[in-house]
Parts: sequence; structure tokens; C-alpha cells
Amino acid sequence: MAPQLELLAWALIIFGASAAIYRALVSALRADPTLAASALYLVLLTVSQYAASKVTEYLWFGVPAGTATYVATVAMLDIIVMREGFDYAKGLIAMGLASQALVSLTNISVLSMPTLSAPEDVYGYVFGVSARVALASAAAYLAAELTDAYVVFRVRRAIWKRVLYSDPVAMAVDTLIFVPLAFYGVLPEGTLLSTVLGLVLAKWSLSPMVLGLVYANRRFLLRDVYGTGAHRRLAAQ
Repeated sequence: MAPQLELLAWALIIFGASAAIYRALVSALRADPTLAASALYLVLLTVSQYAASKVTEYLWFGVPAGTATYVATVAMLDIIVMREGFDYAKGLIAMGLASQALVSLTNISVLSMPTLSAPEDVYGYVFGVSARVALASAAAYLAAELTDAYVVFRVRRAIWKRVLYSDPVAMAVDTLIFVPLAFYGVLPEGTLLSTVLGLVLAKWSLSPMVLGLVYANRRFLLRDVYGTGAHRRLAAQ
């Protein structure tokens, strides 16, 4: 496989694995669908923070490797919004922000401890992040996740059509806020624009994969996730 397309392959693998784990939890283990989606959402969000420390190649652009987990994270949030509503999703997004803060605090504590087994710069590469990047990430996260949740909740369409409308908008919001806040004045303007364009195109190019998997599993979502009664009515609103 061409190196420029490896991110797409890994995004498909991560998304497929997340969907398989979710389906197993709900169908085989009878886990609460909201609890299962919330747990996977928070895990994927945390993983993406560490994966983003590596910049990889996608198409003609350099993008954070954490982009591979982004679509799976958004998909779990979509499930939660359609099952529980916008107010519930806002609470989960706040929990996600708190978890990011806790991860950042843990990283600071790890970096402050003396090491006996490897050079300090090895750990700094994994755990280190500037305060500016951390603030940019938090601002972009809040804006993008709230946008996604709101659009999913307000659009009165089939499940896969809600994803079609919400995901590209949220992906663009995330990039348009994060990159300028984190790198304006640090990167040359041409590089900054290229990074924004690359991230937006990378995330948008992953959207058809999400749509396809959501559409293929629409019967499972309607039967086992949204079920009957209040949850099904909410998803149909």
C-alpha cells in the first residue's frame, strides 16, 4: 500500500474494531448502549491525544496520526446524541474535556519525575505538549463536539443522513479552530494554510467510510441501540 494511504487503512481498522467492540458489548454482553458508547468515546478521545504526537503523511499533506481515531470518536458521539439527546451529550463532552485536562496533568507529573531508563527527550516526545497546543486542542474539541451533537440532534433525517450532515461540519470546525490557535505565528503562512487544507481534506475523505458503516449497520442501530419507546422516538425526531 502507498504510504500516503496508510492513514485511511488504519482509520478503517480502528473504526471497524470500535464498531465490533460496541456491537459485542451491546448484543452479546447486553451492556447498556449509552454506557458502552460513552466508554468507547472517552477511550478513543484519550488515545487520539497520544496518537496526535506523531505527524504522518496522508495524500499530499502532513497530518497528526490521531486523525485515524477521529471518525470513530465522532461516530460514538453521534450514537449518544441520537439515543439520549443534546443535553446528555453536552454533559459527556464536558466529561471529555475534564478527561483531557486529567491526561495533561498526568503528563506533567510523568515529565517532572526523574528517569533511570531512558533519555528525558524520549519521554518528552510522547508526553510533552505546549500550553498553547493544549489550549487550542481544548477550544477546538469543545466547538467541534458541540457542533456535531447539535447538528445530529436538530437534523430531522434518517440516521445515516444525520451523519452525512454533521460529521463534515464538525471536522471542519475542529481544524479551523485548532491549527490557527496552535500554530499561527509559528508556522509560515503557506505551511499553515497547507496544514489546514490537509487536515480538512483528510477528515472529509474519511466521511464516506463512516457513512457506509453506519448505513450497513442501520438495522442493528435501530433494533438494539435505539430500541423502542423514548430512545427510538428521540432518534426519529
